[in-house]
Amino acid sequence: MKKLILTFCCLAALTATANAQQLEAVLRDGFTYRNLGPFRVGGWVSDIAVPEMPTKAHLYTFYVAARHGGVFKTTNNGTTFEPVFDNQNVAAVGALAVAPTNENIVWVGTGDNSCARSAYWGDGVYKSTDAGKTWQNMGLRDSHHITRIVTHPANADIVYVAAMGHLYTTNEERGVFKTTDGGKSWQKVLYVNDRTGTIDLVLSRSEPNTLYAAAYDLKRDPWRIVDGGAGSGIYKTTDGGANWKKLENGLPTGTIGRIGLDLFQKNPNILYAVIDNRNLRAGTQQIISGEVYRTDDAGATWRKVSADKDDVSRKSGYAFNILRVHPENPDRVFITGSNLIESTDGGKTWIGLAGGFQQQSYRPFRRAFGDFRVLWIDAQNPERMMAGSDGGVYVSYDGAKTCDHLNNLPLGEVYALTVDMAEPYNIYAGLQDHESWRGPSNGWSGSIGIEDWTTTGIGDGMYNQVDPTDNRWVYNTQEFGRPARFDQKTRERKTITPTRKQGEPMLRFNWVAPLRLSPHDAKTLYLGAQVLFRSTDRGDTWQEISSDLTTNDTNKISPPSAAIQHCTITTISE
Repeated sequence: MKKLILTFCCLAALTATANAQQLEAVLRDGFTYRNLGPFRVGGWVSDIAVPEMPTKAHLYTFYVAARHGGVFKTTNNGTTFEPVFDNQNVAAVGALAVAPTNENIVWVGTGDNSCARSAYWGDGVYKSTDAGKTWQNMGLRDSHHITRIVTHPANADIVYVAAMGHLYTTNEERGVFKTTDGGKSWQKVLYVNDRTGTIDLVLSRSEPNTLYAAAYDLKRDPWRIVDGGAGSGIYKTTDGGANWKKLENGLPTGTIGRIGLDLFQKNPNILYAVIDNRNLRAGTQQIISGEVYRTDDAGATWRKVSADKDDVSRKSGYAFNILRVHPENPDRVFITGSNLIESTDGGKTWIGLAGGFQQQSYRPFRRAFGDFRVLWIDAQNPERMMAGSDGGVYVSYDGAKTCDHLNNLPLGEVYALTVDMAEPYNIYAGLQDHESWRGPSNGWSGSIGIEDWTTTGIGDGMYNQVDPTDNRWVYNTQEFGRPARFDQKTRERKTITPTRKQGEPMLRFNWVAPLRLSPHDAKTLYLGAQVLFRSTDRGDTWQEISSDLTTNDTNKISPPSAAIQHCTITTISE
């Protein structure tokens, strides 16, 4: 008996050693991954860069940046893409540029180029001299969020970088930086203060020593976006950054948010600015919001061209506010946002504004997924345009009248994953701006495609909880909670959000509010606001089973419509 026990122990020890060695080999050599999906998402896209020459590269090659997904490159006009930045230590990318005189020189600015809820930082600027095959970090590591890279039209060694700097803290490495030796050294040429960075930058191609920069005064707290301040404004240099002047004549002052700039290159005296004006309208508590200003004398004087009633920044100027001027028509202007809006009269009126989608037979990139982050217009052929949004990349060859979706970019921002207990099991994913989805762990053919995935929820997909005894029942959340029960058999969805009686304090739900199915009872659910809710009948009724479990700090609690809700429950376990 002792020999049997000894033999068993030896076998167990050998098995454990073998398993440990296998695990060590996997950790050392890396995992082998396969793309399961969900497919068609492709977002969110933060920038697009296209070589200016030679002709073949200009027509068929371009680079796509994803705010959390690196850089992708195509050499066949979007038929296929390959990731070219995956071997770097950072995935958040906010800016791209290709040297106008050399298609092999590509620049990448890391870090999210906005102050959104989940704005991940980067570690500086990267350069490739072989069209994306290899990369070298060229510095500015503490800038965290690079928003624009501008290259000299005739000298590839001269590059300007706009950086927001830290979002949550003050720091010195922010503003506009310039290199004259291809990135070997950098000079900080524009600096306002330690909480004001640069959000946009544009260069006159006919007078390349003339640049305009948009300074952005902001601070991100965990509980609030302090969007805008007196440090924001537009600056101009005519000597390549040696000296800058703040432009003021006709521009708003006070609490100013994100600013987007663009020049009409055929007449660089014409410059537009979209300004998220955070000041209050006279005699009201209403924020002025998005306005468009134009100068026809190179910034000496400005005039507001948008109507007082129009908010061109719309739902969140801090995450959008990119403006582009048509290369052939100074009165045709586009602004990014929840949808792409367009003016054909110099900013007086806007197609696509105020939700009039059904009433308008045309709006730019009408068939594209919304939340537009970038627009590229081909200066050599303005009918060719590319738009990047939370839904991927869209290409138009008729000046934005129609567009094609390049749905082969393997991009998507997953909030949460889970699986069910089916054989074989299914995977559930909640995606930013792209609902909740269910897909198989394997397809009948041995592979998984777009046809294998189906939706289980709406909105920004968050948590999915699946009944382990019957995967017919799925419970999921979207932005700010809004839980629902989904019947996978009938495809019926029922909202099961708890409520309070009138007069009681309003419920506060985190952007990614926690939902938990009890591991002990498949009919019992838990949901977190500032209090903990429990349902024992699959969400039909709810009971508050706790008092306010947060600090309930009034200084950190925002109004119900605010972008960030603090003092909330974020995790539940039973």
